[in-house]
Amino acid sequence: MAIKHLEVEGVRCLATTSWNLDPGVNVVVGENGAGKTSLLEAISLVCTGKALRPGSSRGAITQGQDRLRVGATFGEGLEAGDLVYERTRSQRVWKLNDGVLRSAALAYELVPVMVFNPEAHYAVLQDANARRAGMYWAMFHVEPLFLETWRRYQRLLRQRNAALRLHDSTYRLFEPGLIQTGLVLAQFWRRTVEAIGAPFASLTERLGLGMSAETRWRPGWDGESLAEALEQRRSGDERLGYTQVGPHRADIVFEVKQRAIQEVASHGQQKIVVSAWRLAVVQLVAEKGRRALVLLDDLAAELDRRRRAAFYETLITLNLQAVVTAMEPEPLPSPIPMFHVEHGHLRGP
Repeated sequence: MAIKHLEVEGVRCLATTSWNLDPGVNVVVGENGAGKTSLLEAISLVCTGKALRPGSSRGAITQGQDRLRVGATFGEGLEAGDLVYERTRSQRVWKLNDGVLRSAALAYELVPVMVFNPEAHYAVLQDANARRAGMYWAMFHVEPLFLETWRRYQRLLRQRNAALRLHDSTYRLFEPGLIQTGLVLAQFWRRTVEAIGAPFASLTERLGLGMSAETRWRPGWDGESLAEALEQRRSGDERLGYTQVGPHRADIVFEVKQRAIQEVASHGQQKIVVSAWRLAVVQLVAEKGRRALVLLDDLAAELDRRRRAAFYETLITLNLQAVVTAMEPEPLPSPIPMFHVEHGHLRGP
C-alpha cells in the first residue's frame, strides 16, 4: 500500500512537516544537511521503527526534545488506515487506527519498506549478512511460514551453539529439528533466488549495466546433505563452539561470467547490480500482492545522467511507491513530482 500523507514531529533537523505523497515516484531535492535523509528516516521510523543512521531510533529525536512522532495515512477504501509511531527516550509504540500494535512485525507487514543508500550498497557487496537481510526481507513478505520457521531454526541454533560452548554432548539432540527447519528455509531460499533471476537480468539491462550479470545461491553447506554436513563438522563445531553449516550461512552472490561482480565492474556498475537485485526483490513482493515503498537516498552518487534517467524511467514502470533524494534538481520523466527541502522545511512541487 502507498503512503498518501505523512505527519512528522521531532525528527532530527526537520521542522514539523505535513506532506501529501504521490502514489508513484517522489523526488526530494536539497543540499547536504537540509533534511532530505531525515525525511526518509521519518518514513522508515513509522514503517519499521528503524533509524537510517547508526544507533537506536531514540537518536533520531530532535536535540532538546523528548519525543518524536510520525504518522502515515495509507491505502484506499476499506484498506485505508492511519499508522502512528511515537518514540520517547525510554520507549516506543505503534498505533494503528488508534489501537496499539502488540508487535513490531505487525507494522512491518503493512507497508514493505526497502532502503537504498550508499552505505547499504557497499554493505551488500562486502557483507554476507547484508545480503541475507535482503533475502530475509523478501521471504518475510512472500513466504507465509518464513517468520515462524526462521524463529524456530534460530532457537534451535542458539541451543545447539550453547551446548557446544559448554562441551555438552547433548548438542546432538538439537540436530533433527535443526535439519528439518533448515531444509524448509533452504526451500524458501531456492524459490526466492529462482524467482528473482529473470527480473534481475532484465533490470540490469534496463538500468544500463552493459554486461550480463546473474545471481547464484549458496545454501550454507557444500555438496552433501545438511545432515551429512552437520555430522562431518561435529568435531570442528566442538572445537569452535558454534555451528559452521546450515541456512544461517546461506548467501546470494552476483557474478559476471562466474566472476564476482566486484572484480569486473566499476563502482557505478556495482551500484546498478545491487539496485537491480533490490528492485527484483521488490517486484517479487509486488507480484504476491504486497506493494513496496522504496526509500532511495542520493541516487546521483556514482551514476551518470544517462543511468539516472534510466533509473527514473524504470521506477515509473514498477509497481511500487518511491521517495528519492538528490542534491540538485534535474529534468524528470513525467509524472514524477519534485519537492524541495531547505533548513528542515519541505515545500511542494
